[in-house]
Amino acid sequence: MTESASASVATPPAKSSFWEALIDIFFSPASVFRRWQFRSAWPPMLFVAIATGVIVALTFNTIEPVFDAEIARQTAQQAKASGQTVTPEAIALGQKIGIAVAKYGISIATLISMFIVGSAAYLVGLLFKSKQTYQAALVVAGWAYMPRLLGILANAIQGLAMDVTQMKSVQALSLGPARFFDPETTNPLLFQVLGRLDLMIVWETVLLAVGLYVTGKVSKSNAALFGVAIWFVGGLWVFRQGYLAM
Repeated sequence: MTESASASVATPPAKSSFWEALIDIFFSPASVFRRWQFRSAWPPMLFVAIATGVIVALTFNTIEPVFDAEIARQTAQQAKASGQTVTPEAIALGQKIGIAVAKYGISIATLISMFIVGSAAYLVGLLFKSKQTYQAALVVAGWAYMPRLLGILANAIQGLAMDVTQMKSVQALSLGPARFFDPETTNPLLFQVLGRLDLMIVWETVLLAVGLYVTGKVSKSNAALFGVAIWFVGGLWVFRQGYLAM
């Protein structure tokens, strides 16, 4: 009788240290979400935000010419779409502001982005019968951002190993199909779709889906459908920009 009663009581997931989870998120993400779903989202979120800021501050000079080219291209595209004439002064101002934000505001921007992704994942998850709490959605978002740190490091390595002065877009550094396309001759909407197929974005999306499967108690098929939906929702803004630039 005692053994039967004991067996019927669900055993809470064993807690692990943050550093153990930091390793496990790349190899056993489901176990991380299972252990952390009732814990605070601040440790993974703050780690990602701070680590992003530090890495960018130390390595930004290796890829700065790519950002200059990206901002100049986007400024010209926006001017063309609005029928305005872009001046060298406007491009220079845009580059100055964009680079300042990239270098000094990236930690805050990343933190805000994680809250947006977590909120979107929570709301989209409801469409797939998720029982995930909002707090768990933020936890999943924080841990799902970890691959992006690898992406930032990959960008820095490419900046050191390649001639970035010849690159026309930051997508030339991406680990996806967009790096092989010329942003000036490729259909703008197609170019943005290809950009969303970057390895780190896809990896993050998979982690969000695994997180919903574990913390939202949904079926694997619903988790997969959620992954497709959240990938699309995450790209709505850039898809819109690409469409307007056509």
